[in-house]
Amino acid sequence: MRLTSILGFALMASMAAPVAAAAAQPVTVKLEPWRTRWVLPATIAGTTRKYLFDTGAGLSLVSSDTLKAAGCEPWGRMTGFRMMGQRGDTPRCEDIDVAVGGVTLRPPVLGTINMGDDNPKDAALDGVIGFNLFEDKIVTIDFAAGTLTIETEESRARRVATMQPIRVRLKREVDGLALAVAAAVPTARGTLWMELDSGNGGTILVSKPVAALVGMDAKQDGKQSAHFTVADNVVADTADAFSPDMIMDGNLGMPFLRNWVVTFDLKNGLVWLGKPPVPPKPATPLVG
Repeated sequence: MRLTSILGFALMASMAAPVAAAAAQPVTVKLEPWRTRWVLPATIAGTTRKYLFDTGAGLSLVSSDTLKAAGCEPWGRMTGFRMMGQRGDTPRCEDIDVAVGGVTLRPPVLGTINMGDDNPKDAALDGVIGFNLFEDKIVTIDFAAGTLTIETEESRARRVATMQPIRVRLKREVDGLALAVAAAVPTARGTLWMELDSGNGGTILVSKPVAALVGMDAKQDGKQSAHFTVADNVVADTADAFSPDMIMDGNLGMPFLRNWVVTFDLKNGLVWLGKPPVPPKPATPLVG
């Protein structure tokens, strides 16, 4: 399970209080390529492991062994839904420190996951890092180069001075314990809200009931092209789009995100886009 796509929760979150004072300087972490996506190294209970970096996950999920090493026996149940509507459940743990690039963070909760259950190729990963780890933080992701920067207020101001703001909403589900971000997509009938999802490595998805509003064919079950405006000078454009029956308007995966540097102010619900200093490599098309 992969939240919004794994454990599915098209999710969002509530207050993750950092246990260390905010860094005086921005901290940049190098992500590791993982097929069409990125992996974020993070340290829990003194051991650094690899986690799928999934901005659409909502909740951060780790293995039961990691939670045991951190001194927690998972308890209770959190419930959410995958973007196609399937229900997902996980127990929780609280008050666990997660270190990223030397910055210690504490998400409101961690859930459990066995990555190999959903895809045997992901068995080498210990879990998923979602945006609830960065609650109230400002993070910039260069999706072309594979870097994540935890910003300060001052570095954010410098960073976004040359970037373009876009309309977004913070998505909060699972009793307010999850956090994701949806971008506004204007149409002739009104605004659609599409999740910015780095865990979706190969596609742009638009739900059948609204597909025609962005020029897609809701009756086409297979892959099709998509080309629609997200904001001024910001276009979602891919030959790898689908129109499934979803419980959200749409999902902007890596075919969209890979073209941008994106600054997320997760405290104030603000997002800016900028062109990457090094252009992205050509996209790897989906097979089949």
